[in-house]
Order: sequence, then structure tokens, then C-alpha cells
Amino acid sequence: MAHILDLEGGCNFRDLGGYRTGDGRRLRHGLLFRSGVLSYFNEQDLERLRDLGVRTICDFRRINERRDEPTRWPDDSTEILFWDDGPEQHEKGELSLYECQTPEAARETMASLYRSMPKWLEPRLRGMFDRIAEGNIPLVFHCAAGKDRTGLAAALLLHSVGVPREVIIEDYRLTNEAVDLEDFFNRHRFAGLGLNDPDHPLTSIPTAVRQMLMAAHEDFLVAALDQIEQEHGCLDSYLEDRLGLTSQRRARVQSVLLTD
Repeated sequence: MAHILDLEGGCNFRDLGGYRTGDGRRLRHGLLFRSGVLSYFNEQDLERLRDLGVRTICDFRRINERRDEPTRWPDDSTEILFWDDGPEQHEKGELSLYECQTPEAARETMASLYRSMPKWLEPRLRGMFDRIAEGNIPLVFHCAAGKDRTGLAAALLLHSVGVPREVIIEDYRLTNEAVDLEDFFNRHRFAGLGLNDPDHPLTSIPTAVRQMLMAAHEDFLVAALDQIEQEHGCLDSYLEDRLGLTSQRRARVQSVLLTD
């Protein structure tokens, strides 16, 4: 199971190392880290993060999120990658989440949002795989909560090295144990930053709806993976055709990340 790092200001920060592949190899510890926002670390957190030796951070967030919750990282030599904003349609889809008045409506809207993610995340995912194949690791990839965009990226990464589907789903659901997003939201909502702005729509929607939006439900990730398989035949074709992960580059990623 992935190792959850106990960081006072961390949000869903964990090491993907330790997962077994179908052929019995193991993902190395200390090379891949998934996380939510990197804005609230205290000095003790920063000392621990410095020791990780991270070379690359892939920030999947949009420009307004990066502006409102800037990354706080202890090493100026770490490369921080970010990309142009995704399609306006996806942003509208996120805003529609806050119009949901029932958990059932929120669940369906989340599934719809996940089905749209593989397409608009392509440049970000391609960049992440490029850095890994080039050996620019240890690497952190993250979004705001470390659940949705980061969850899909983690699933595709784990699939690319041969981790079984049931383990991939377990890693996705681990968000529910790794972080209390409701508590994190409440602790930082008055910071005047990004998603934790006191006037953010999350503060006014029904509690049951907010809990649904913040949960890592298996159905959400499955919706994204099913969409990929419907459009591309299988995840492997998507990885190669859309993310540039040819058999040679995939072998390189596996050689970098796996051990016997």
C-alpha cells in the first residue's frame, strides 16, 4: 500500500512506492508522489520535503488555482511544470457541481466530469510521462485535492507499469483514508486562497452534496477508464496514441520505476 506522509500542512500527500505489478515486480519507494495542493506546509514539513530530493513537480491545476494557492516548496532547483488551462467546457462542468442539490445529482455530475478528464488532461499527462521516461525523478504530481485529476493520473501511471486494476482502484479509494477533505477545507477556508476562499460555492451547498463531491467513489474513476476504453479500445492504446508512451518509452518508464 502507498505510504501516506504525515505532513501538518499536507493534503493527501503519499508515496506510490510499494505496489506490486502483475509479474511480481515492485514500484520503488521515494520516486513518485501524488498530492493535493502544496500551499500550506509548515517549516517542519518543508524540512521533510527537502529530504525527498524531488526534481520535478507536475502541477495539473488551472491558472486561477495556481494564482490563488501558490506552491510552497523548499528547493528552488525543483522544476515546476504547469500547463495552459483546459477547455472552457470542463471548467463549466466543475462549476455545475456546485449547483447540485442532492447527493445523487452530484454523483452523476462527478461521473460526467471524470468522463471528460482523459481528453483535456492529455498535455499534462504526456508531460508527466515524458519527465519520468527522461529520469527526472523523484517527481510529485498534484492538483487541488489530490483526488480527481491526480487520481486519474495515478491510475494511468500504475497501469503503465503493470499494477493490477483492483490495486489501482484501491489506491484511488485510499484518498478517503489519507485525508479528511472536509476538515482540510474548514481549516483553510479563511486563508483567502483558491478553493478555500470563505465565499467559495462549497460553503453554501448541502452538506451531503459536499461530502459526495469530496469522496473518492470507485464509480468516478471507473467512468474515466471506461470512457478511455470506449474511445480508444483499451488503456494501452490511449497511453501510446495520445500520451506518446510507445513500447520503448513504456519499457523505459518501467525500468526507472520498478525493482524486483
